[in-house]
Amino acid sequence: MAIVTPPNITAPTEPHVYQGKQVIINGNRLLFNAKDDDILLYSNTYLGFSTNGSIHFDTGDTEKDCFFVINSPDIYLGLDGNEYPTEPGVLGDKNEEWLNKLVTQLKEVCKILDTSYSHTGDRGGSTTAKPAFQGVSATLDELLNTLPEIKSKHVYIKT
Repeated sequence: MAIVTPPNITAPTEPHVYQGKQVIINGNRLLFNAKDDDILLYSNTYLGFSTNGSIHFDTGDTEKDCFFVINSPDIYLGLDGNEYPTEPGVLGDKNEEWLNKLVTQLKEVCKILDTSYSHTGDRGGSTTAKPAFQGVSATLDELLNTLPEIKSKHVYIKT
């Protein structure tokens, strides 16, 4: 998998710096309300939202037909100073599948060491690794059973 190098952070030119034709709507409070249809915003280069407080996007309160969709080839969440983040997201199903295989293989190794492996101890008697692996199998079973819980039930990403 190729590592994606994020672009330099760029943003729209601020209104007081911009040199060209622009429309400024300025007021103490602005409200745009579409009673029977949609509100559509389009831009050729950037669409910037900026506030000294919070930005809220709310959908309906039922899970059916209420989505927040971001359609973009790359999505960056948060900034690292003035840089885009570089830590990749994890695919939940793929991660669960990989961890499931890993824990299952660890269980197999523990089972072999617990039941088949023996060696001569320092006093000449035969000994097994059994004391070292007591409880490990139960812990690995618990990990396998809780793997589905590490996935979000509300956030989905494209593979």
